[in-house]
Formats: sequence, C-alpha cells, structure tokens
Amino acid sequence: MAEDRLDKLFGMLCLTLCSVGTMLLFTPETANIYFSIGRYFVYAAFVVGLVSITLIWRRSFKLRGWKNHIMSLIKSVVLVCIFSVAFVILVVSHSGI
Repeated sequence: MAEDRLDKLFGMLCLTLCSVGTMLLFTPETANIYFSIGRYFVYAAFVVGLVSITLIWRRSFKLRGWKNHIMSLIKSVVLVCIFSVAFVILVVSHSGI
C-alpha cells in the first residue's frame, strides 16, 4: 500500500525542487547560489518528475478505468508544465536575455 503513494511523494519532491530552485533566483541574497547550482535543482527535478510520472501511470494501469487514466493524464501534464516553467526560467536567466 505504501508503494502506491510514492507517486505523490515524488511529485511533491519535483514541485519542491522546482520551487526552491526558482526561489533562489528571485531572492537577492541567494541569486549567486542559483547561478552556480540552480541548474542541478532543475535536473534533479526532471529525474524525480520522470519517476513520479512513471509511478502515476503504473498505478493508473493497476487500478484500471478511464477515470484513473484521465487523472493520470492531468497529473502528468501538471508536472510537465511545472518543470517546463522552471526550465524556461533557468534558460532565460543563464542566457543573458
């Protein structure tokens, strides 16, 4: 039963990594840290997000039913969007635009 909720744990970890990494950029005292290690937060969030999406779909196929598949699709899209925003912020901040 505990393995079924690992998808939520990894999803929250991905969200937290993206949020903390982005917060480092927009806080003047920690912007230096963002430019040195911020990309690693985004890379780690990418890996954790992939694990979370895999676990979400694994659980969906285990439970079966179109409602579970629709919810898994929504969760996957939300995680991809959160990661995409964090990645765009990373690219723009490092490109000098």
